[in-house]
Amino acid sequence: MLLPVDRLADWPSLPADGRWPATRDYLHLVSQMLGKLRLALAPPLPEWANTPLALTPRGLTTRLLPIEHGALEASLDLVDGVIRLSATGGRLETIDLVPGRPIAGIWRGYTAALEGLGVRAELWDKPQERADATPFSRDDRARDYDPALGADWLALITDVQALFEAWRSPFFGRSGVNFWWGGFDITVGLYNGRRATPPPSSNYLMRHDLDAEHLTIGFWPGDDTGEAMFFAYLVPEPAECAAFPMDVPSTAWAAEMKEWVLPYEAVRARPDRIDVIRRFMDAAYRAAGDLAGWDLPAFTYAPPSPAPGPAREARASVEGTK
Repeated sequence: MLLPVDRLADWPSLPADGRWPATRDYLHLVSQMLGKLRLALAPPLPEWANTPLALTPRGLTTRLLPIEHGALEASLDLVDGVIRLSATGGRLETIDLVPGRPIAGIWRGYTAALEGLGVRAELWDKPQERADATPFSRDDRARDYDPALGADWLALITDVQALFEAWRSPFFGRSGVNFWWGGFDITVGLYNGRRATPPPSSNYLMRHDLDAEHLTIGFWPGDDTGEAMFFAYLVPEPAECAAFPMDVPSTAWAAEMKEWVLPYEAVRARPDRIDVIRRFMDAAYRAAGDLAGWDLPAFTYAPPSPAPGPAREARASVEGTK
């Protein structure tokens, strides 16, 4: 069944009850299958930059991955309701995301398709960053997946990605917008080029994530224990974060998570929601300067002037020869 995936005039409600949590979990688990393939095949990069997925107009993609004798892309297509595996030479495999199909069935189809394409990848079949870590291969529960809610979620994060991309554009430094399949969140990260020392208690994942100074701002669609939110944090964490004046309605410092949080429900229905979220991001960036000592003027990028049109360019060329 084809479903329209358009940008939304109104952002959807993401309640902790109803059909959304089941759809969210289904998409989270399927996205992790793609993510594990990227983790297995993409060359390592600092701060796990080799691992995130990217958005497409139809869902998510691993982007191009190197394989023996060519390349591979795995994509989650929420319009056609399939996982699509495209390999060099026009080879193609698809796995249907039939609503209600158990995760184990999708995993078996996914791994069989990779084998059929001759892809050698060691994939750990245990979900990450989830309370329920039942291996994909043993998760035979029926799933209540609503394709229309999946389309709404994709339209929402497409809007968020556009906002994040525009906001980061004046930053003269390493930055990126990424979809993290472990936490099922989308973030924009700004890096100032300085190394950081991870806390001694950091686990394997965090040791390689907290080794560079950065500001991360993101959107998370919630889980069984927490509501959807926008969030922001600095690495390393300055001591004064809790008292910093964010001056954005409904924003608070979450001491346990060590993040500023702006509840999604507080902004989603506001006509000025984009402006409110921009103010939230701007405040977090000010905190990078005021609390973490970033030289913000040094990171300001002035984009080039618009390129001249053909007639103006031709005239300038002729005048330059006089």
